[in-house]
Amino acid sequence: MEDLSRVEQSFTEAIKNRDFYVWYQPQIDMRTGSPRGGEALVRWQRKDGALIPPDRFVSELEQAGLMPALDEEVVKIVCKDACEAKQRGCLFGPVSVNLSRLHAGREGGPDWIRKVTAHYGIQPGEIFFEITETAAEGEDGAELMRFAHQLQKEGYRIAMDDYGTGNSTLKLLQEIRFDILKLDRHFVSRIGDPRADVILASTIDMAGRLGMEVVAEGVETEEQIRFLMENQCYLGQGYYYSRPLTKEQYIRWRSRYEETV
Repeated sequence: MEDLSRVEQSFTEAIKNRDFYVWYQPQIDMRTGSPRGGEALVRWQRKDGALIPPDRFVSELEQAGLMPALDEEVVKIVCKDACEAKQRGCLFGPVSVNLSRLHAGREGGPDWIRKVTAHYGIQPGEIFFEITETAAEGEDGAELMRFAHQLQKEGYRIAMDDYGTGNSTLKLLQEIRFDILKLDRHFVSRIGDPRADVILASTIDMAGRLGMEVVAEGVETEEQIRFLMENQCYLGQGYYYSRPLTKEQYIRWRSRYEETV
């Protein structure tokens, strides 16, 4: 791993050169095949065309304390894209954006989100935020919970991302009234295994009883879709429906669907 000063220098240059892009993976109502929005996925592409995958830079930016700055850049890009789409008369949201645990305890709370969305005319219903289950592990857990509550008071929906991959699941579900629960692709990929099926069916039922929508990540087969819908999980995203799309691809995809209904 590069030393922190080198990581910070590379990141600063990337922001200055606008090397970060956002791609969108559609989220689908599996009952009808209709769009229900998308998830914003950050991509880092250097000017020479080299693409740096997230698994090569996200953890380094976390360790360098730079992820909040990247989150702000991503929110700005998403709001700008959504604003441009609306000006063209195209549907775009709602779009979910991941937030780092490092927002916990920062001064101003969600003020920066309020400023960015106001600048582009984006309403709370057009964007929502995902907090990974593992994000609340550690000393900043309580502060992250307060941050989540602040966002909800502003009218934003909150999703628990990567459900089942951390150690604080039940505590988080008790402390934060999540609006959405996202089933991690690890568990969706194991549909058909009796033990995995019991865990998923029970999780979906629990989420429904807690008033949460459930979104399945990594949906790739018809078998998975049948199981999920039979257990009242109706929203999904994955390669069965679409790979992540560039802004223009995503807008065209949404437009093509609207033209057929």
